[in-house]
Amino acid sequence: MQRPLLNLFLATLAMAINLPAWAEVDEVSLGKARGYPAAPSLGQAGSNEHIVWTNSGGYEKFMPFKTIKPGTPSRLARSDKPIPIDYEFFGKKLTLKDYLEQRRVTSLLIMKDGVIHHEHYQYERNDRHRFNSASMGKSLVGLLVGLAIQDGAIRSVDDLAVQYLPELQGTAFDKLTVKHLLTMSTGLAWREGTAAGAQYRKMLQIMEETGGMEVVLGFRNNPVLAAPGTSYLYSSLDSELLGRVLAAAVQKNVAAYLEEKIWKPMGAEAEATWYTDRKGVERTHCCIGATTRDFARIGALLANQGHWNGQQLVPKAWLQEMTTLHGEHLRKVAIDKEPPMGYGYQIWMPAPHQIALRGHRGQVILVDPVNKVVMVQTAVYGPAPNAMSNFRELDALWAGVVSAMAAQQ
Repeated sequence: MQRPLLNLFLATLAMAINLPAWAEVDEVSLGKARGYPAAPSLGQAGSNEHIVWTNSGGYEKFMPFKTIKPGTPSRLARSDKPIPIDYEFFGKKLTLKDYLEQRRVTSLLIMKDGVIHHEHYQYERNDRHRFNSASMGKSLVGLLVGLAIQDGAIRSVDDLAVQYLPELQGTAFDKLTVKHLLTMSTGLAWREGTAAGAQYRKMLQIMEETGGMEVVLGFRNNPVLAAPGTSYLYSSLDSELLGRVLAAAVQKNVAAYLEEKIWKPMGAEAEATWYTDRKGVERTHCCIGATTRDFARIGALLANQGHWNGQQLVPKAWLQEMTTLHGEHLRKVAIDKEPPMGYGYQIWMPAPHQIALRGHRGQVILVDPVNKVVMVQTAVYGPAPNAMSNFRELDALWAGVVSAMAAQQ
């Protein structure tokens, strides 16, 4: 090879070696070559090659939903110079870029004092996609219960659920209070998950085939394992029953109440959706589709003690009660975190003075009200063996985010 050509070849090779790696983790198995394709059926929606599409609005193809209208968008300023983020994980010092290259993250946004410092989208997603909240939706139901109390529609968290839903009389639910449901302390047997025999799987089947009150009453004879208010057990059934109590109390559907009380007043910038069952009842254990920036506005609302867009949208006293441990049995409940997290009213407390909304496959809104820091992640985390390390590295990243942002006071 002639020397000029050799020099050109070597220079090109050096450039290729030093170029940043644009490949996203698992992009081949997640279906990049096929444009992250739509699932052909609901049964295939959770498969690896369809999960990116499914978790960014795809469920709307298969499930009925209610639309939540936005308001006049509240302003989210953007930093001209993003604050560098690093963190330590298993003895290695890593950066935000490392995290994004190693975990199946579809979007990630970091904000402080209403200013966006980082906003990233992967797997051909963008700021217009509606990402599935998964169980983060539970926490929004918790917020709405506080607003229903403020409105006088629910008198107290100590009210029995049967006061609002007479159909519960004579069932396993008739001695449960609103507070028992908020804290998942009903004492009733429940098996979460989608494995054969899991009650959650049966509940999803009822939603698709029947819907309405049968989603709850299908478990009217669940065994009692403990006295209500004494034992925690994560149960999406509790959140479904809570949503029905809320709707009966405010005398409107839960999506409409969210639109009226939070979505429009906080200045959401895009329509959201709330998936429903066959009878049009919102799946209140999950299932809100929203943009990453609008999830960030929810985080900002929490970071500012219920005040956002020039209004006190959620009573400060309710947020304090919502993030209080109402019993020793709620102090250490999340098994995928070390140390385990506490649980409030349909919301997690990962550390002192911190709040977390969490959902399946890595959906999170993390909030540090002291430093007014919010981090939103949407993701398509895979199953075991990486499930535990996914969240542990997320925890490490969040610690690095809070440290970097707090230093900017």
